Parts: sequence; C-alpha cells; structure tokens
Amino acid sequence: MHNPLSWRNIPSARTLFVMIFMAGIGLIVSVVALLYLSLNLISSQANEIDEQRTALSVQGAIQTSVNRVWSLVIDNAVWDDAVREAYRPTLDTHWLFNTWGSGFKINNLYDGTFVLNENYRVLWGSFRSQPFTEQNLDFFGAGLTSLIQKNTQALQNDKTIYAGITRTRAGVAFVGVGLIRPTVGSLPVKDQTRRYLVITRHLNPKILRDLGNTFQIDNLTFTPERVSAANVPFKSAAGEVLGYLSWQPRQPGAAAAKAASLEITQIVLLTAALILLFILVSSVALYKLARGESQARKVARTDWLSHLPNRRALIEELERVSLRGDTDRKSVVFIDLDGFKDVNDIYGHEVGDELIVTIAKTLRDNVPKDGMLARMGGDEFAMTIGGDNAEALASAFGGFVLDYLNSAIRLGDRTIHIGASIGIASGILTECNSSELFRRADIAMYHSKITGKGRVTHYDAELNSARERRLAIESQIRSGLDNSEFDVWYQPIIDARSQKMVSVEALVRWPRRPDGALAPDDFITIAETSGLIYALGQFVLRRACEDLEPFADLKLSVNISPAQFRDPEFEEKVASVLAITRFPATRLQLEVTENYVLENPERARAAINNLKTLGIAVALDDFGTGYSSIGYLRRFNFDTIKIDKSLAGLVDNDDQASALVGGTIRIASALGMTVVAEGVENEKQMKLLRLAGCDQLQGFWYSQPLPIEALMALRQQRHC
Repeated sequence: MHNPLSWRNIPSARTLFVMIFMAGIGLIVSVVALLYLSLNLISSQANEIDEQRTALSVQGAIQTSVNRVWSLVIDNAVWDDAVREAYRPTLDTHWLFNTWGSGFKINNLYDGTFVLNENYRVLWGSFRSQPFTEQNLDFFGAGLTSLIQKNTQALQNDKTIYAGITRTRAGVAFVGVGLIRPTVGSLPVKDQTRRYLVITRHLNPKILRDLGNTFQIDNLTFTPERVSAANVPFKSAAGEVLGYLSWQPRQPGAAAAKAASLEITQIVLLTAALILLFILVSSVALYKLARGESQARKVARTDWLSHLPNRRALIEELERVSLRGDTDRKSVVFIDLDGFKDVNDIYGHEVGDELIVTIAKTLRDNVPKDGMLARMGGDEFAMTIGGDNAEALASAFGGFVLDYLNSAIRLGDRTIHIGASIGIASGILTECNSSELFRRADIAMYHSKITGKGRVTHYDAELNSARERRLAIESQIRSGLDNSEFDVWYQPIIDARSQKMVSVEALVRWPRRPDGALAPDDFITIAETSGLIYALGQFVLRRACEDLEPFADLKLSVNISPAQFRDPEFEEKVASVLAITRFPATRLQLEVTENYVLENPERARAAINNLKTLGIAVALDDFGTGYSSIGYLRRFNFDTIKIDKSLAGLVDNDDQASALVGGTIRIASALGMTVVAEGVENEKQMKLLRLAGCDQLQGFWYSQPLPIEALMALRQQRHC
C-alpha cells in the first residue's frame, strides 16, 4: 500500500539525508587533512596558555607580597599598646625594639620597622635588627615618598593603610605605611601630632624561591634588565621600573603533541567509523526523529528552576558541533557555588531556589556572544564558547562570575554571602570529546575548591594525575571507615610544674590501610574536600571519648577540621557523642586553627560560644604560624592557646624567639588563657619554657603519639 507520509516521499527528509552523508564524508576528509595542523596547534596553544598562566601567577605573587606587608602594618599600627608607646614625649626604644625590631630574626616577615612623626621624619627605626639613625626618607627611595605624597591627607585622618614597592639603598623592597592609631576611638592627641609606622621587606632569593614554589613558577628571578621574553616589569609605587621578574618558561606543547599523536590518529579512525555507522543507522529513523518531538525536546533540555539549558542540552550542543567537524577551539567554564549547602541549611530550600534563579539570571545576562550557559544541576553551572578567542572570553567570564559571587547578593531583605570555585578547560572537540572536555573542566574546578575556593583554575595534565590519586585515596578512606582500618593515638600533655600527665591530644592514624600506612597529612585534606571528614572526625571524637572515659583525672584534646567547624550541626553532633559515651564535657577541649577563625569570624564566634555553653573548652592551635594578633585572642575568648613548635622550638638557641614566647605567655596569662607549648624536644627547651611561664608542655621529649594501651603504660611508669 502506498504511504504518502513515507520518508522516501518527503523531499526535506531526502535532502537532509544527503546533507548528513556529505557532511560525514567531509568531516572524515577534514580530520585527516588537519591532523598535522592540529598537532602544531596543540603545541603552540599549550605553550601560550602556560606562558599566560605564569605571567598572571607572577603578577599575583607580586600583589600577594604587597598585601602581606599591608597586613603586617594593620596588625602592628592599629594597636592600643602601640599608640601608648608611640605618642609618648620620649620614645621607649627598648619597648619599640622588643616589639618591632626583634621580629626580623623570629620569622622574617619583615626586615625593617620605622616610626615617623607628623613631618615624616624618622623618630626611631630598626633595620635588620640594627638601630636606624637616619632622620629623612632618602633611604626609602621614591616609592615610599610617592605613597606618602599621594596620600598625605588620608594618612593623617583616615584609617587606610598604604603599601607598595620601592627601591631603598638596601635594594628593592615591599613597603607599607599607616597611622598608628587605637583599635577603637580617636587619637589621644588634639594637635597635629602624628606617628606613622613603616614596615619594609626587601626582595631576596628566598622570597623569590618561596613565591615560585607557591605559584608554581620555575626559576623566578629578579634582574635589573630584561633578560628574556618571559618577564613582567617590577614597578615601584612611583611608577618607575625597578627591574624585571623573569622565569624559565615551560614548553609543554611539544611533549603534549607527541603524546597525543597516536590518540589523535585513533580518534580520526574511530570518528570516521562512527560517522559512517551514524549515516547508515540514522537515515532509517530520520523522519520519525524529526516529527512531533520539538516540545518534548525543549522540556527535556531545559532546567525547570532556572529555565536555562540543562546538562543534556549543553552536552548535546557540543556533540553536535563535534559531529559537524568544527575545528575551532572550545572552552568550558565549570562553576560550583561555594557555601550553597549552608544557604539551604540556614535559610531553607526556598531561599536556596530563589538564590539559584537570581544567579542564573545574572550569569545569563553576561554570557559572551555565541556562548551557551547551562545549569548542570544543584549548585553547578557551565558555560561553553567557541572560536579563536574562546579561551580569552572564557577567562573573562570566569573572572566576572568570581567577582559577582564574591560580592553580597540581595534577596528581598536578606543579604547572602556565597562564593564560587571555577575550572576552565579548552580543546578541539575532534580531538577531545565533550565528555572529556567537561571532565577536565570539572577537575580544574575541583582543584580550585581544594586549594582555597574562590578562584579560577585552568586545566593541565598534572591536575588529572593529582585528581586520580585523590579519588583513589578518597575511596580507600570510605572503605577504611567501614573496615575499621583507622586508629586513634594519643600524645601526652604535661603539667609544666608537676611534670605529670594532665591531658592527651587525640590524633588519627591509618595503620591498617591495605596499600600501607598513610600519614595524616596525606589523607586529612582529601577527607575534608570529599566530605568524609565529618565521618572521620566523628569517629576520632567518639573513639577518644570511649578510650579516655575511665581515666577521670585526664582531660582530652581533639583537633577539629575547618570543614567540621563549618557544619551548622557540629555542636549538636559533639553533644550527641558526649551523651553516648558519657564523657564529661568539662574534660573535653576542641582545637581549631587560626586560619579558619580569620576566614569565618562570625561562624567561628557562634560555634565557640555554643561549645563553651556546653562546658567544652576551645583552644587555638598552631599559634605563631600565621598572622597571629592579640586582637582576635580577645575577640574569640579562647580557653587555651598552643604555641606552635616552629616558635617554641627556638627558645634554646634564639634569644629573640625566647623573648617572643615570653611575651606571648604574658599576654595569654593576662587574658586568662592557659598556654601549651608544642614541640618540646629536649630538656633545655623544657626548662626554658617552664621558666617562661608555660602552663603545659607537649612534645617528643615526653613521648611520641601512642596507642591507648602504651599511653597508659607510660602514665603508670611516670607515676611510679
């Protein structure tokens, strides 16, 4: 029977079949013809991407060093004690040197501190722990002079700190200047008397080496003249070029092209076979697929909440371009919202949905021309764009998203603070299919998340290897918790006066891992980023409470990961463990690091207050390793501070370190805090720290971390 609706009798279907057939043959021919061109393009683009990344990293390293000096000036100039001493009619040089001048030998955060008067004359100074006798600013060069001249009025009246780069007679330096003023209130003078604090940190090979290691820059050096094409100018605050920061460019292109040549050939053959198969199979059902499905496809390809294309739509678009044989570079920007779970937990899912809609609208309005934005699900978005400028447009869009989400978002009468971790991957779809491109962008995004969030990362091969190892360890942690592979060991904390064990610190160990024991530093971070830290942390707390419950005269100290501390239900989970194990809250102390306290002050303050309400003590761990300041010791009302071994371990061979430890102890004692010194490794350190006023001591001099049985045996031995 004749069927007038048969696809053979519909010219449009026949024409479409011919077009598909010709496009497939053309794609095969073009892929083969462009093979060598593609390899060359891979090489040049890889080198260019790496060079751009490194240049941005160098600029970021410069700004980081300037910001570090800026932070140092804030910590030291905005201080009531500094106001009292700096505005005296006669300066107490002994106090000034002990407070500021001795810092050079302690931690090398700065090498020069100077106090200027209202006429910007040097009243007192210490440079590299030596007295500074000059009174004018000639030593500091045009950079500091420019900072002062441009901001004279602001320095006198405002609370702003200024930092930049200058060339002193001692070399190129990062410099900061700010008014010495109280934490709150006004200056204790009514006339034009002013005191300014200047801090310098001179550029040296160690700083360059540390910056190179931090930002993954090979052989970062400073030279007065431009010595290679890979360089950025190093400018002072006065605009003068002081020299150039140069580095050894990587050349990943040739290696990548060589490594990819075999795979590209295989892709060509596979693509050709798939195209031919596609032509034969798809022609049979062509008419059926073209009829009556437009609305269903629209619904299936659209996210119901944001009304953006969904994951399926975006991947289908890339696959369509891939099958078409488009040889333009494609870039994928993968966006994961930081803190979105907290929004749902705190405000509810309705507010979370409203936030997604608001963010989607803003992102859609700022997508580059010819770009495609999609919601991938949950708190994830992705944008893809092609063309010669795809990577630049993708980077610009990623920067915009980062800035937008780092700012407060208004939802009615609420102000929501959220961030984003972003990954960008680029490639040619004939060489790197859409799934692989998305996988690479996801890997880059994951790297952004585990390295501090709130940043953009471009994919490279090293990220893939690191991701595979992390995924393997993540899986092993999960199975290790199920198979009881983890243990909790304990390190004694000793009363400085009686030399008796009064407390222990619980430390997780992984001795029964099938592939061999793994140090905590190698798996704790992975547990944090994967969310497994919640289960691991609960295991450590529960096991430690069970082990220590029978020993009523011993207190227990447990480290808390920042990821646990961010959990809005953390305090309830701790209380639940105490109830189950019958462990008294007054015997428990939780340790938190200063980095999290500084990054999340409001959540930290609330959590600390809630824990103290339960009767649990809170300690500040690793004090002295970061930008430690007296101010936040007062604000957060810690019960204990633990002086890090990197500082306490110097008391037996560095007088200034000993003085700094003594000052810390006096301040903590004045604030009613117990002081624990970590890292005690010999008898001399023990005696010096005890004489300095430490309440408790901890370190290998007394014992390494031990299983509970060995710990109790050691305790019995010490009491004999």
